[in-house]
Amino acid sequence: MNTIISAFFSDINNNKSINKYYELGKLLLLSDTPKIIFVDIVMYNMIEEYENENTKIIIVDKSFIYMYDYIDKLSNFNLNTNNINKDTIEYMFIMCSKTEWLRQAILYNPFKTDHFIWLDFGLRHVFKCSDDEFVMKINNMKYKVYDDIRIGHIWDLNINYSFNIYKDITWYFAGGVVGGGKDELLKFADKVKHQCIDIMTNQHTIMWEVNIWYIVYQYDIIKYNPYKCDHNDSIIDNY
Repeated sequence: MNTIISAFFSDINNNKSINKYYELGKLLLLSDTPKIIFVDIVMYNMIEEYENENTKIIIVDKSFIYMYDYIDKLSNFNLNTNNINKDTIEYMFIMCSKTEWLRQAILYNPFKTDHFIWLDFGLRHVFKCSDDEFVMKINNMKYKVYDDIRIGHIWDLNINYSFNIYKDITWYFAGGVVGGGKDELLKFADKVKHQCIDIMTNQHTIMWEVNIWYIVYQYDIIKYNPYKCDHNDSIIDNY
């Protein structure tokens, strides 16, 4: 069985109001799949009623994210984006922390599972199905277990597209869903953290988690089990 992991911080993504994220996230919370949700106090006050035997909600302070220790080094942060209000340094920190919350959940493991899946808190917004169907899809995730890193990809992983890995977003990986067995996920978390620190220290920037994941995928020996998807229902249907 899987434990689902997610997180949300109220003052990071300026594109959607916290009420919109609440409406999206509560559908994830309504599922009966075991889950651990990391949130700030603002979101906690909105969703605490959803905590139950299947749902652990943990209040965290974003300032404890390890990347804040390197923020003064990011003199070269200048992403190619058409949404500078959204794609900030802090937003990149949150995106790149997905594997750290997976790590924390694996070490905590209140549901005693061997398999874990990260799902973005607002993932519902890319789905075309009804709310009831979305909750059913989340419920079914508890049975989809893989020992290797199960990761959705959009671009062909065998094609070298033209881009600047430090400035342009890459869609080799979809980003909203990644899971697998705890042993491989811990290795993945280690490699992602190492890569983030290296980039912040030597390139003086940071970028989207999907870019970091692709670098790790290219250069580190971890067992992967990629599947084809896009930013729609297939990101879960094909998992």
